[in-house]
Amino acid sequence: MRVLRWLLMLGGGALILMGVIMFAHALTTPPMTEMRRPLLVSMQPRAAGVTRLAVIGDFGMDGQPEADVAALVAGWQPDAVLTVGDNNYPDGRAATIDANIGKHYAAYIYPYQGAYGPGATSNRFFPALGNHDWRTTHGAPPLPYPALDYFALPGNERYYDVTVGAVHVFVVDSDPHEPDGIEVTSFQADWLRNALKESIAPWRIVVMHHPPYSSSTVHGSTPTMQWPYAAWGATAVLAGHDHTYERILRDGIVYFVNGIGGADLYPLGAPVAGSQFRYNADYGAMLIEATTEVMTYTLATRTGAIQDVYVQRTVDYPPPAAPLHSDITLRVTGSENDAEESLATHQVTLTSTDLEFVSDPDHPGETQLVGMRFTDVAVPPGYLIQRAYLEFTVDETADIATSLIFAGEASDAALPFQAQANNLSARPRTSARIAWNAVPAWTVVGARWRSPDLTPIVQEIVNRPGWQTGNPLALLVEGSGRRTAEAFDGDPMAAALLTVELTLPHHLFLPTTQRP
Repeated sequence: MRVLRWLLMLGGGALILMGVIMFAHALTTPPMTEMRRPLLVSMQPRAAGVTRLAVIGDFGMDGQPEADVAALVAGWQPDAVLTVGDNNYPDGRAATIDANIGKHYAAYIYPYQGAYGPGATSNRFFPALGNHDWRTTHGAPPLPYPALDYFALPGNERYYDVTVGAVHVFVVDSDPHEPDGIEVTSFQADWLRNALKESIAPWRIVVMHHPPYSSSTVHGSTPTMQWPYAAWGATAVLAGHDHTYERILRDGIVYFVNGIGGADLYPLGAPVAGSQFRYNADYGAMLIEATTEVMTYTLATRTGAIQDVYVQRTVDYPPPAAPLHSDITLRVTGSENDAEESLATHQVTLTSTDLEFVSDPDHPGETQLVGMRFTDVAVPPGYLIQRAYLEFTVDETADIATSLIFAGEASDAALPFQAQANNLSARPRTSARIAWNAVPAWTVVGARWRSPDLTPIVQEIVNRPGWQTGNPLALLVEGSGRRTAEAFDGDPMAAALLTVELTLPHHLFLPTTQRP
């Protein structure tokens, strides 16, 4: 009784703390013979200086599970609601969006013009787009306008950032239809990397729909979204898509799958590496509570039963005081640094005004090997490469099916190309190869396209025993189909551009994993 009086004097924060302590104790106490009842914790008004965020995912079904989860969230009185996508089932249509979202969450949306009340006085609802939200599109390029018109969000509204109290939230569009790309070399990835680098917030969480890592047998992990979030400065990554809950520790940060907000629940398979906790028995939501020093993630079911608690401390996740990476950009310079070799005659051309990847319409049925050489590559021997990619400028439009394979010249210092037979094909190649399958159509002359991440190729070259800072390297491309890019002799300022991003070795800057 004396303890109860003491807790009441301290207020709601102490009740929450007591609940967390009881939950942690339950995890380490041997099981009792009778069935253990779920631990219920009533969320009390927050203490001063605490930011409170609710996180929901795969919820927009307008059914009883969504209503129950929405009531749970309302009881938390969050400063904002974040979603990890699939906000409007089944097809993201304007006709269903208000019943699927506004009916349950209008109190957080501004400006709100739906049928379920006045809405909020300032916007506190920040959704990520999911694959179901992308199913209704129009315009050029096609965009999910029902969702974009319903909300008023920062930036381009598909991916954006917002700061809520101590938490800087970066919402990413992980859908393959995103015009700015979802690959680690995409323009969207550039935005996230730069925005994280500039953030000075104590906490920096990335929110998206498709999970980088997941143990569900329905969708599972999304390799395309396995960007170097930790190296870029993120402290957590939240996703959905799989209708399960999972907490995964990878790369020194925590990844969550949280897709149990209202749609049918999914099964779980074998746990992925780093999986710490998994749950799929009921619907629920996550509560994030953050001060400038501590952030706590709590999973609660719609009944209020706490299933998982995870704690981070800023001492282990400080914002970067200086850039953790530097960029090197190198353009092809000189006719001897881009070349084409016919794989039928093995003749080498150095002065073409364009680079044909990889069939030349002037020689039907023939394919060619394309080489690009970059000089003065200022990468120290063995340095860790974070991203590496080529950027091409479209010289001719083409939409025929095309797949390319990239390799590097396996030498310490690639020599200039020469107009001699077999000069490209005779060069030794790296073990690392990168495929660019189903290259998108190049429909606009002058547009820029980026290759997939070529890090394994560049890393193999700079790891060679004889590599020295400032040496040249060469990249070779073959495959099938046709895409046409500017060559040095066509436009020196639009010739192929290589970007290499460097970072310090991981152990020098990655935060220590904080376990609950």
